[in-house]
Amino acid sequence: MKRPVFFQAALAGAMFTLAACGGGSGGGSTTSVPEGTPGSVERLLFPVNSTSIPSQFDMYATDGSAEGTGLLKDFNEGQPAVQQYYDGRDPILFGDGKFYFGAQSPNEGRELRVSDGTEAGTSVLVDIEGSSYPLDLQWMDGKLAFSAGTTDFARELFVYDLDAETLTEIDVGGEASRNIQGMQVVGNSIFILGRGVTSDSSNVPALYVSDGSQGGTQLVFVEGEPVGGSVAVKQPTESLAVQRAEAPANTPYVLAGHDFYPTNIKPYSLTSFAGRLFFLANNDPNNQSSLILYSVAEDGSDVRRELGEDVTFVQNLTVVGDTLYFYADRSINAANFTRHVYAYDGTTLQESGDFPEGLFASRFYATSLGLFVVTTNNVYRTAFEDGEFTFASMHPGDTMTTYTGVKSRTQFGELFTEVEGTIYFVADTVIDGTAVGEELWKTDGSAEGTSLALETNDLTTGDNLSSAPRPLLARYANAPLVSGEVAGKLLFSAYDNSPTPKLHAYISDGTAEGTVKLLELPNQSRRGL
Repeated sequence: MKRPVFFQAALAGAMFTLAACGGGSGGGSTTSVPEGTPGSVERLLFPVNSTSIPSQFDMYATDGSAEGTGLLKDFNEGQPAVQQYYDGRDPILFGDGKFYFGAQSPNEGRELRVSDGTEAGTSVLVDIEGSSYPLDLQWMDGKLAFSAGTTDFARELFVYDLDAETLTEIDVGGEASRNIQGMQVVGNSIFILGRGVTSDSSNVPALYVSDGSQGGTQLVFVEGEPVGGSVAVKQPTESLAVQRAEAPANTPYVLAGHDFYPTNIKPYSLTSFAGRLFFLANNDPNNQSSLILYSVAEDGSDVRRELGEDVTFVQNLTVVGDTLYFYADRSINAANFTRHVYAYDGTTLQESGDFPEGLFASRFYATSLGLFVVTTNNVYRTAFEDGEFTFASMHPGDTMTTYTGVKSRTQFGELFTEVEGTIYFVADTVIDGTAVGEELWKTDGSAEGTSLALETNDLTTGDNLSSAPRPLLARYANAPLVSGEVAGKLLFSAYDNSPTPKLHAYISDGTAEGTVKLLELPNQSRRGL
């Protein structure tokens, strides 16, 4: 293994939306970022699809002006350098005024980089022998944790101490571990979804917990194994088993004797909430269609099913403050069920009344204004107060300038973003009674404060050519902190108003006058991945 290199310069960060937006646990959460926050930067970094390989990227930087926007660095001799982003596993992280990402080069392979937003201030942070394809970047107790490939084709946990400039490789699962599928930090621990060996010697998914050292890395359970069997390190205590036996309906149910550990854990669902790891999985290996909510204590003990057996098909885990929101089915009888929004504080489950639309294709988003539920038709601001749910439609109610459908990441990347208290989204739009396609909208959290933000390809005449706004970065591992000209702005791609519309990068304060065209982009068929 080569010695890791640490670059000391301050770095720049950015994301599709502007100074705000972060990848969230399970729900695509967004976060406003105040201007001038310590550790912030004045340049945004964003990936742009390659013209040669649309599923890969080149990294660009901007200071908010056209002349200050361009390729960060040619890492790979004219070929795309940044790998595809995987759902919940984006290899992009901002923190402490630095920006970290994996990029390919002929000399080092695909390794972890650090940058200050300039070519001169960009270097290799960690060089692992071969191409390591770093993923799952997270902060853990002040250190940088990530998964990476090794020369024997395993993917292991690595922890980099930025102060000491030391790299620790942690073998997760020994010979059983050939692939880490997801990771999530909870407090001072990190959970790893890897591989384990069952009592009959089968190699299957397994959950591990680590304090960032080899000695402090333990198996929590192997999927589908009996609780109390020989393959789990962490065991429930007798008192917890008693609690489980005496617990009323719809309260946490601690797994103990005669139970089996969950199977088919969904890596995208790994969520930190109330000092525990929450995740979605099946309780029956023969029934893979009904997802149930489980959790594990920070130290890897006390594995429990969180809800009653009648609450299944849980989706969209989204944390807003001290509440975990999701939707789920609740059985009425063997033939019927209802689907509702739920609020959960870790002990008490609250169920909404009927939602105005179907929830099957909905997305949940955490903002400073609370929970938003986005369906294919509308945007709803959701509140839970005094034990009651409310769902306020963000539809403007104007028959001339209105929207008829909302674009969510089920179509193309994250398009619901908060910028300093203003929520931006993309919707199929009608202007003066004419359908004009997909345009950029904004809301302050009320129907009266919801309006068309701008139409980049024809703001004045309202022709029927879609601007088709898209994110330049679908999801960040966390929110970059920015100041200067890039603060309080939204960064996105859209078509311009030339005779043959061209795709450009824009930065905007949400008004036509405050919108700057930064850079012409390749006419990408896979934007916002």
